[in-house]
Amino acid sequence: MKAGLLIVLFLLALSGWSHQVSNQQQERYRLAHQGNARAQHQLANHHWKLNNRTPAYYWWQRSAKQHYFPAIESLINEFPRANDTWLELAADAGDPEAQRHVATAELADQNISMHEWMHRWVNSKDSWLQSQFGLIERYKPSAQCNMEINVVAADSGEKRRYLNFLSAVKNAPFDTQNWCVSYTLDENLSCVTDTQRKRASCHFEKSFDRQVILAEKGIASANSQTLTLTADSSEAVIQHELGHWVGFADEYEMSEVLAQKFCYGYYDHDSLNIIVTEAHNDYSARQVKAIYKSLPWKDELRSWQDIAIKKQGKWRLGSPEDAIVGLFKADTCNSVDDRQAWRPVNIRTAMEQHDTQIWPELYLRLLKRKN
Repeated sequence: MKAGLLIVLFLLALSGWSHQVSNQQQERYRLAHQGNARAQHQLANHHWKLNNRTPAYYWWQRSAKQHYFPAIESLINEFPRANDTWLELAADAGDPEAQRHVATAELADQNISMHEWMHRWVNSKDSWLQSQFGLIERYKPSAQCNMEINVVAADSGEKRRYLNFLSAVKNAPFDTQNWCVSYTLDENLSCVTDTQRKRASCHFEKSFDRQVILAEKGIASANSQTLTLTADSSEAVIQHELGHWVGFADEYEMSEVLAQKFCYGYYDHDSLNIIVTEAHNDYSARQVKAIYKSLPWKDELRSWQDIAIKKQGKWRLGSPEDAIVGLFKADTCNSVDDRQAWRPVNIRTAMEQHDTQIWPELYLRLLKRKN
């Protein structure tokens, strides 16, 4: 008797539970059709558990298009082939990580202008995007600019390189606080690689007082007006080339064409780190004193005798190897026979080999005095 009663009670409870589940499913189905994103996601989950992939995909997608993030996550996990689509939905839903992925991809999109890219992502909470907008804000044109630079690209697909340039400017060892950097398109920009030193040589219509040309291939280079960068120009390369603009000359061997101009004084560049003399050994005290007075770094020396050594009644230019500041041979003018270049330190600096990233404190002091 008792066993029969228990069975009856169990069946009644089971019937009530089944009725409740059925009502919940009907309510979820009704809400999903009315457009409730949470109910759509739950209905999709129900179909997925039953291995009904097509209706699961349908309801997840409807929910995701309403920016319901759990549905977006389900689509990303279960249908990864369409990740770009789901990331777009996640970005629109405000997910910072998805916004970073989509925004990074858009930097290389030729069909999205810099203005459009900025307008879309300016309010993103992603830390990387916020740092990029911090760079743009820091170097935007203003009345306080003491150096104005235009980064010139052939199309809008070079936005990432513009941001990389801003980062290199910010991380430069010298003061760039009052620099201003703009992004400009020149549809007529075209570049080739010269045959002599594989430098990128570019033709462009737009011209500015200071311009950075974004070329694809070749070796980066700089003159008094134009800095030409290639796709593989690292931050160290960019800072080396910017070093020319603030007053530093190359300390590696120049090509013969450039050396003919620079080492004979035909090139307008008052270098802070290089002086050039005739390439002979013997000097009089008067000549050494004259060279000493011409040194941009003479205030760092005790006397004119710090830059020469006396042998057999004659003076030979050059300081002892262990001197911290003095006069040391540089390779700058090695391609011409009768000129010798000198620098103030006996170490391999970033102006000789950019990847050392060594900018002596002396160089930075000289730059501050110049400014």
